[in-house]
Amino acid sequence: MTVSIPIAGLNATPQTREASLTTAWCAERLTGVYEAAAPNMTIVVQATRYAEVVETHVRVQGKFRCACSRCAEPVDLTVDTEFDHHFVGPGQLDAGSDVDEDLAGLDDDPDVSEHDGTRIELDDLCVEHTILALPDVPLCDEACKGLCPRCGINRNVESCTCDLQEERSSPWAKLAQLRVQKD
Repeated sequence: MTVSIPIAGLNATPQTREASLTTAWCAERLTGVYEAAAPNMTIVVQATRYAEVVETHVRVQGKFRCACSRCAEPVDLTVDTEFDHHFVGPGQLDAGSDVDEDLAGLDDDPDVSEHDGTRIELDDLCVEHTILALPDVPLCDEACKGLCPRCGINRNVESCTCDLQEERSSPWAKLAQLRVQKD
């Protein structure tokens, strides 16, 4: 399933379209970190066309699964993100600075793309914004206590008797004992 909207049916009145996008890309793009928890993402697009320019406001919702960064327990996450993107007519990005000062610099704007004159394609943009919305450090809970670095027990479930204040066998442990004297 792709998110593709025909331009011919768009005008200055905002139109809303719903679509779904398969999460098959997740296995390739997020290998080893996230996996899809649902087969599809829900996409809602509000599109408006002014001459050859199409303005879109897109909302993407999807479910993903990963391991908590602190305790390694499974975490189900719901991504709900929105973005705006503008599509200009074919050839307008390359010719922007020669044709009109208002179009100059559009090819440097990540929120502007060219459409092919018949359709706008949103698959890659939806995937990109979904990836950006996923947390860098996913947690099962903000107050997750994580695993004990000594015995490996999940401290959210059990308590351990490890003394984490003991001197560590790190080559940097002696640095912690240094004191700077002020004259």
